[in-house]
Amino acid sequence: MRREKEEIAILVRATPEKSKRNGDVHAVGVTGINKAGELLRLYPLRFRYGEGLVDFRKNDLLEVTVTKPDHDLRWESRKVLDYVNLERPAKDREIKELILPLVTSLERLNIEGASLGVVKPELLDMEVKVNSIETWDRQQYFNMMGDFLEKGEKARMPVEVRNTFRCEGEEACRGHKIILLDWELNETVRNIVREEREPGAVKKKIREQLFEFQKEKELYFIMGTHFIYGTWMITGIFCPEKENRNQSNIFDFKQEKAATAVEKIVT
Repeated sequence: MRREKEEIAILVRATPEKSKRNGDVHAVGVTGINKAGELLRLYPLRFRYGEGLVDFRKNDLLEVTVTKPDHDLRWESRKVLDYVNLERPAKDREIKELILPLVTSLERLNIEGASLGVVKPELLDMEVKVNSIETWDRQQYFNMMGDFLEKGEKARMPVEVRNTFRCEGEEACRGHKIILLDWELNETVRNIVREEREPGAVKKKIREQLFEFQKEKELYFIMGTHFIYGTWMITGIFCPEKENRNQSNIFDFKQEKAATAVEKIVT
């Protein structure tokens, strides 16, 4: 695969990992969707810890220069050579329009041999396991997350959250219990641990803030497989806000800007 350029909308930001070669440099992976409606796994997008952290968020539109990864054989994966934030965040409604055609079940994803997918869950329960209530700074917490992702579930995260759910509309689904690794979730959990000093209180607050919230929302799970073990993980959560007014396609931002510029000149 030669170098290619893609415009992608960010669906998931993975937890940053510290570089083994250069301790000052971190890298983050993302799951995005391109113009063709394809889910892509993009890594590494590099940044320096403490310098504003990552300069993009969920729903941002990036132009990425990519090529075939060196060791990752999953067909959705791309190695990032460079990226530019196009400074045009998408609305939730626009993201929803992109991912709705992709909604499926884990059963079907397994048959297809996919390593990325979107599932609309019927949420049944949430298991919260508190392994530690030590106050972790951002650096330490990210490093522990990196160990978990590299070594699998033999490495213990400070707090582990697993959702029990069925894939909506899938008769063959007997239910799943899968760990949740969304970056924004990790930040929420880390903040709760810093506020609460008792494991029971941490567990209760996480359920109140996450489980009850998710049950009330239109909920989609962005799924991805573990690089080594191939097991499924919930890498991101999408809960679209209600939008009443019409929105243009997020990939038409260039035309919109051009039209605005012409209008200003004319007036």
